[in-house]
Amino acid sequence: MTLTVIDGAGLDIEEPDWDALIPNAGRSKAGDNSRWRAVAGQEWRRVTAAMRAAGTLGPENRHQLQRLVLSYVRYDIAAAKMFQGGAVVKSPRTKVPMHSLWQAEMRQADEAATKAEVELGIPPRRRGGATAAKRNTKKRTAAHDFLASR
Repeated sequence: MTLTVIDGAGLDIEEPDWDALIPNAGRSKAGDNSRWRAVAGQEWRRVTAAMRAAGTLGPENRHQLQRLVLSYVRYDIAAAKMFQGGAVVKSPRTKVPMHSLWQAEMRQADEAATKAEVELGIPPRRRGGATAAKRNTKKRTAAHDFLASR
C-alpha cells in the first residue's frame, strides 16, 4: 500500500466575504467602507501567513481568525475617529468635557484582539503552547535488543 501526499491540503482557509461583514453605511461618501474591507483582507493574509509558518493554521480556526481581523479593523476605525475628534470631547447635552467614546471602543477592540491572539497562539510567547504536539519516539535500550533477538 502506497500513500501519496497532496500538497497544500488543509492549509488554506477561505477568506471571509468582507463585503457582507463590513457593508457600506448609507449612500454617502462617508459611508464607503471599501478601505476597511481592504485593510481586513490584508490583515487576514498577514495573520494566516504567520500561522501557516508556525504550523498552527487549521480550518477550525476560521471564525476565531475572522473575529481577530474584525477586532483589528474596529481598533483602526476607532483610532482614526479618536484622533480626528480628540481624546476629550464636549458632551452633547451639557457641553462638559468627557472622554471620547472612540477611546472606549479602542480599548474593547484591543482586549478582543489580544484574547483572540492568545487563543490562536500568535504572540511569540504563546506560540509554543499552540503548536501541534510532537509524537515522542521510544528509545531503544539494551533490553529491547535482548528481547528482539529471542
